[in-house]
Amino acid sequence: MKITSLLVVIALGITAATSFGQYGAPPAGAGLGAPTMPAPPTPPTPPPGMDAGGYSTGYGGVSPTLSAPTMGSPYAGPTMSDPYANYGQPPAQTNSWGSTVQQSMGSSGPSILNYQYAEAFYRYVSPKESDYNGSHGLGVALVMPLPTIFFLKGTFAWGSGTGEKTAKAAANADYELSTITIGGGAYMPITQKLHFVGEVGLVYANFQADGVDKSYTDGGIYVRPSIRYQVVDWLELQAGVTVASTDDYDSKVFDVLGYFRVFPMLDLNIGADFGDVTRGFRAGARLRW
Repeated sequence: MKITSLLVVIALGITAATSFGQYGAPPAGAGLGAPTMPAPPTPPTPPPGMDAGGYSTGYGGVSPTLSAPTMGSPYAGPTMSDPYANYGQPPAQTNSWGSTVQQSMGSSGPSILNYQYAEAFYRYVSPKESDYNGSHGLGVALVMPLPTIFFLKGTFAWGSGTGEKTAKAAANADYELSTITIGGGAYMPITQKLHFVGEVGLVYANFQADGVDKSYTDGGIYVRPSIRYQVVDWLELQAGVTVASTDDYDSKVFDVLGYFRVFPMLDLNIGADFGDVTRGFRAGARLRW
């Protein structure tokens, strides 16, 4: 009986071992039902102009319905032909009619109505005294800005001429006239292209004539209100009146000037002045920076 029971136990063990080796360990959750695996996610649809790998296939615009901008458009951005197109540049300005504003040859330089420049000019002076002919000479001027609306200004002019060679005036009647002004002033922009300018300073004049008793040295204070007007980008007009406390030299002078921009920082000028002692005509060049 014991032997028979032992044989039955051994047979059941062999049967169970065989079944475990054939089917293996039961999966996790056996008895509760096998878990359901979710379906793999669907890849997202690539945006316009990109393939499934994320690489560009061409310009798609902000919307698939928009076409690519033309070359030269402010929205075109860099291109292979011009990699720096529109980089840091604002869109082209337009006037009230919608057309592109054309900038002149000198628009890249400083404003023609600036207050930092050096000027050199030729000047012909005709004294109102009938005993003297006109004189030819040269002049220079320098203007330097100060903080806000103020500036400094200095000028120097020199000329020489001849007088009537009479027995009374001796054989040599040549003369020289030199003037120096040192002062400053301020400007008030009435509009962007129209400035009112006021100057005040000291004036010194020296007139030396050989053989005639007409020499003098004179000095005083001068005041000069003036107007500067930029007619167009390349043309400036000036007009002013100078009143001085001098006795022998001009105490009142009315002057007009025109400046023509020929390069970004260089202007040519022509003008005239009419005083109570002399009248002059001038032409020269002005360098702005």
